[in-house]
Amino acid sequence: MTPSILIVAAERGLGLGLARQFFARGWHVTGTARRGADVAELRAIGDTDPRRLAVATIDVTRPEEIPDFLATLGERRFDVAFLNAGIWGAMHQSAVQATAEEVSDIMMTNAFGPIRLAHHLVDHLVADHPTLAFMTSHRGSTTLNEEGGLELYRASKAALNMLARGMHARHRALGLTVLSIHPGWARTAMGTLDGAVEPEIELEPSVRGVADVVERHRGSALNRYLDYRDTPLPW
Repeated sequence: MTPSILIVAAERGLGLGLARQFFARGWHVTGTARRGADVAELRAIGDTDPRRLAVATIDVTRPEEIPDFLATLGERRFDVAFLNAGIWGAMHQSAVQATAEEVSDIMMTNAFGPIRLAHHLVDHLVADHPTLAFMTSHRGSTTLNEEGGLELYRASKAALNMLARGMHARHRALGLTVLSIHPGWARTAMGTLDGAVEPEIELEPSVRGVADVVERHRGSALNRYLDYRDTPLPW
């Protein structure tokens, strides 16, 4: 049977790259975008086989949108739900300078919003090998933080990792797989801060590696923190 994936935040950057990657591998792909976002590139992925691509609307920071979103999914079940939503946050990245709004924005977008939606998506995963994946960062590793800085972004991704680990513990009896994947510092608008910095990796090898990791570990019933090369990262 053809595998299926739901990619949340698929209209640009890593999410769009992942949608292309999984579609090219023969998966059924459902990609989401926020209301009003330009989804032309996402829809174009399905030009060669429209039956294997669908587009839905959800903003992970707006819980009031969840019921309508779930209704659009109907009875569809996914082998993998990949929560990709994320922002860089305030450019200063300082816990000292951060306003309450800046902290709220990054924590809701990068951590609590994706996890909240993921809890609702468990019932929309296939029963025999349910898999959740989260786009995290090596910056979320407490162990690897030896240079400091990037406090808002690090804190949001560390929170995401902790919450993802908690999801696995909560749903262990279902055999739920939970993957937290670092894609590398890839060439996207966010990854380069709109061209202000040079990336460590191009988009295509990043999403190819992430897709390889998903395919390799889906259905394992484990909780893993890995990078796009399948290298384990310390929590």
